[in-house]
Amino acid sequence: MTEEKWLVIGTDMRMKVLAKNLSNEHRTVYYKNLAVWDEELNRTVLEFHPDFVVLPIHPLLVEVPLVLGLSKAVVFAGKLNDEWREILKENEIHFYLEDEGFIWHNAVLTAEAFLSSFYNTKRAILGKKFVITGFGRVAKMVAHTLRSMGAEICIAVRSNVQLNEAKAFRYEAVDLNEVGEIDGDFFINTIPAKWLDEQFNTKISMPIFDLASYPGCLQEGINRKQYELLPALPGKFFPEDAGNVLYESIVEQLRRRHTC
Repeated sequence: MTEEKWLVIGTDMRMKVLAKNLSNEHRTVYYKNLAVWDEELNRTVLEFHPDFVVLPIHPLLVEVPLVLGLSKAVVFAGKLNDEWREILKENEIHFYLEDEGFIWHNAVLTAEAFLSSFYNTKRAILGKKFVITGFGRVAKMVAHTLRSMGAEICIAVRSNVQLNEAKAFRYEAVDLNEVGEIDGDFFINTIPAKWLDEQFNTKISMPIFDLASYPGCLQEGINRKQYELLPALPGKFFPEDAGNVLYESIVEQLRRRHTC
């Protein structure tokens, strides 16, 4: 069997776990704890010639005039901006954030990690009301976990499909435009868009926990004291488990790739 060469990049601790899991007698794996693509990475790639490259969830900042050595690599990535899409326009790319196995397992870990973070407020969950915006995978798992612990849940969404889906799960559900009229104890955002403007800001008095990806839901210029952005919770609280989830996702994508 031909030896595979892998390069794993990222400061999220799950990436280090991924690199460890990928290493075996048929793979040589380099792990780079970096948040930027710099001259060091260019040298590494040119010397190592990786067959596979795993990029972090958020696009690396490019600090070189030209990214070198990736033309023949198969790339696994979370999200790519326009700059990286241009750099990798000739590459075979697999997006692990679009893999259903990764998405659901990551959502479960996010819900549990949120509990760990929430307990820093020194408040119990039982008997509290949580308003959750969005009803995607993360919102579903957070709502399920909180309700199982005795919380009251209200779901606020923009989509009529998600509104009725939340009602089918026996949650209180409202249109997002009406969320400022809901009384509750805590507010959780899972919508990955800057929807919270000054009008919403004046109406929502609850502490806000933002589980959406950076930069979160606050529009530019909105100042709020009771607001906490909590991205990438699985990697912060459960790097071993989160790394295992990412590993299983990549292995499955490799299996499907070979099958095809």
